[in-house]
Amino acid sequence: MENRGLIMKLSEIIKTFESRIPKAYQESWDHSGLNLGSPSQEIKKVLFSFDICKEVIDYAHKNKCQLIVSHHPFRMTSNVDINLDKYEGKLIAECIQKNISLYSSHTNHDVSQDSLNFHYLKKLKLKNIKPLSKLSLNLCKLIVFVPTTHTQKVLKALFAAGAGTIGNYDECSFRLPGTGTFRGNEFTNPAIGQKLIREEVQEERIETIVKEHDLTSVIACMKQAHPYEEVAYDIVPLNNKIDSLGLGAYGICEISISKNEMIKQLKSVFKCKNIRFVSSHKKQFKKIGICTGSGANFISKAIGLHLDLFITGDIKYHQAVEAKRNDLALADVGHYHSEKDAILHLKQIFSELFDSKLKYDIYTKLSDVFEFV
Repeated sequence: MENRGLIMKLSEIIKTFESRIPKAYQESWDHSGLNLGSPSQEIKKVLFSFDICKEVIDYAHKNKCQLIVSHHPFRMTSNVDINLDKYEGKLIAECIQKNISLYSSHTNHDVSQDSLNFHYLKKLKLKNIKPLSKLSLNLCKLIVFVPTTHTQKVLKALFAAGAGTIGNYDECSFRLPGTGTFRGNEFTNPAIGQKLIREEVQEERIETIVKEHDLTSVIACMKQAHPYEEVAYDIVPLNNKIDSLGLGAYGICEISISKNEMIKQLKSVFKCKNIRFVSSHKKQFKKIGICTGSGANFISKAIGLHLDLFITGDIKYHQAVEAKRNDLALADVGHYHSEKDAILHLKQIFSELFDSKLKYDIYTKLSDVFEFV
């Protein structure tokens, strides 16, 4: 029997998805997230597409998809021309008329644990994979004082709201016992003791890490679990960076790979027939980096890390010259070929998060706009 799926609010879908790949991870110039639509819209079927264009919207409408999730945002610049006689304006009008919402996950996906960069380096059998450029994300230390009777309840609420994650570890915290004192005035209704009388309570000081964009929801959940009318807590801004997340990635080959063998592997992994290559004096590659899409701005970073080979797309001539002069080999596999599998990853994430609550489809008819003639 066909699985007809259920109906979910778009707001619920976005909230759940962004708990795994937060919109706050995106670069400052990017436009990930809800590009067009209403959070209250009911969604039954999702179409995944590399880009947004008329053909994709027509396919979504024909196949009864209410939501298109794309890798590239509908708009790649800060301005959108809503002139209904022009291409972008016509797409907006068509989506509204056909009740189709647009959502994208772009650079926030690129820096996440689900990054294509990590995926491809693993396919190339590299080890000790690390981000090429660490994510600059504001972190805070949250300190809260809790009566010992409610320590576990408050900890559970904090962790469920997203606090306490450090790299590949979660539910991280530190606790110290102590004595708390307080006296409520005539307008209070204290959970412990009586108003107008100073109380002494055995408490624990709980410390945990919170991403700044999660702070509001974490504090709300903490207060709901805490027994006190007035919760004593501190928020301390941190300068720490998240070492496990960031744009691009690099790793080490256990056995060095020759140039010819590497080109053969790259064509197989990225499913492309042509690669633009910049050679170096090195005959074997061991330390290799990648940044899918337009990652040529990280060439200087790759040189600084003493990489043997850097893989990306959209390399300009003078960037290639810089690499050549610094003995860094480059492989330009093309923007499209380096990122086209993003929609397969996004579909997999949706399947894991929502299981059979939604129906899914993938638009497979887009191709590289460049031709080799």
